[in-house]
Amino acid sequence: MIEIKVKTIWQGQVGIRDKYVQEALKQKNGLIIRKENEIMIIPAEELEAKIKGVSEKPFKDRFSEKQHFLFYFDWKPMQVNKTLFE
Repeated sequence: MIEIKVKTIWQGQVGIRDKYVQEALKQKNGLIIRKENEIMIIPAEELEAKIKGVSEKPFKDRFSEKQHFLFYFDWKPMQVNKTLFE
């Protein structure tokens, strides 16, 4: 599983950079998406079906000159015991 931390949920969706989604698809891995003390797991076999959209234009990476598209997923976190994050 590839773990990603996000800071923002927008209109009920989370945007994940294309490099993480493409790597997960290529390696047949799922995604673990964390926002503060919430977590969402997307298994490898459900990854393509869960993609709700892709950004129309690429976004510039804050740490390099690369550009990335965003893949959008509905944000549906699991119920997790908060002590796991402490």
